[in-house]
Amino acid sequence: MIVWLGLAPLASAVEVADSKAVVLLLDKMRAGDLAAPASGQTVYAIDVEQHTIVALDPFEPGKRWTAISHTSENPTDKDRPAEKVAIPIAIGCVDSGTLAIVYRSGDEWFLRTQRLSPPGRTADPAPQQTIALGTATGSAEGVRVAVSHSRNWLVVTGLPEPLPAVVRVPIAGSRLGAVTTRNCPRPLPPLRPSAATVSGTDDLVLFMPPPAAQLTQSIFVSFYSPLNSLPLLRIETGLESIRDAAFCRSNDTLWVIAGEPGSQTCPEGIWRLDATIEHARQAVRATCVAQIAAAQSLVCLSDKAIIVACAGARPQIVRIDQTPPVLRAPSVLP
Repeated sequence: MIVWLGLAPLASAVEVADSKAVVLLLDKMRAGDLAAPASGQTVYAIDVEQHTIVALDPFEPGKRWTAISHTSENPTDKDRPAEKVAIPIAIGCVDSGTLAIVYRSGDEWFLRTQRLSPPGRTADPAPQQTIALGTATGSAEGVRVAVSHSRNWLVVTGLPEPLPAVVRVPIAGSRLGAVTTRNCPRPLPPLRPSAATVSGTDDLVLFMPPPAAQLTQSIFVSFYSPLNSLPLLRIETGLESIRDAAFCRSNDTLWVIAGEPGSQTCPEGIWRLDATIEHARQAVRATCVAQIAAAQSLVCLSDKAIIVACAGARPQIVRIDQTPPVLRAPSVLP
């Protein structure tokens, strides 16, 4: 039996009921990457203008606090030139009390872990650990942190060339090990993942643009076991732009931020990727469940709640509630 994505899985699903949006923050900050622990009680967002990490209560609109201040990134940052200040790019939750954060300081890239304080309080200024990732001058767009549900490893994806497109870091408690590319997917340059997540069975899931030689413009989704650089499954999504992705832990529903501004056939917003069978082969059916302009990133709290960060003229963070929860049909074999 193949499940949505234990072994290169695709499960079929019924239609999702109507959703509603609850605005958590409006015009308060321009949010970048999002992260949430398994409990789903707190959402962490990068404030891209203040270079801080902000915590939000996802079920109490307007309740927020600074989890990690800009000055806590590095006590000497205030004495450095502006282009050398450490800027948070991507975040992931190692556990409920620890964040893993990718920073960029000029051309230098590094990964830090930061212990969190109780809700409502800013964390201690000193990072718990700092690991160098290398030097690169390219764009930070598409850089992501994905943490395994077993909390044995995390990956950083989308780093600009000449850095590897995917690197793995082992986790031991709240400590990180050495960065490695061993057994990591190695897409051909200049391809870089546009999004990454981890399935319910701890498979690494990458979204990649097609090679230039291929006629399709569709993003491919690929699934990798934790210790294998070869994909278990690689399949077209039918979407030409995917910016972020997240699995729902309770039922393995796969959500993505996709779409193009003003498109009638592929609008911006939240899309659900379901398994289907076409011509006796596994395929993906993409369904837009909520049209949201300038949607940039998302995190799934439960089978009912998805948090989305939106850019645009009026930046906001919203909670999308699915009512009733998504139902899934039995898994299918190819």
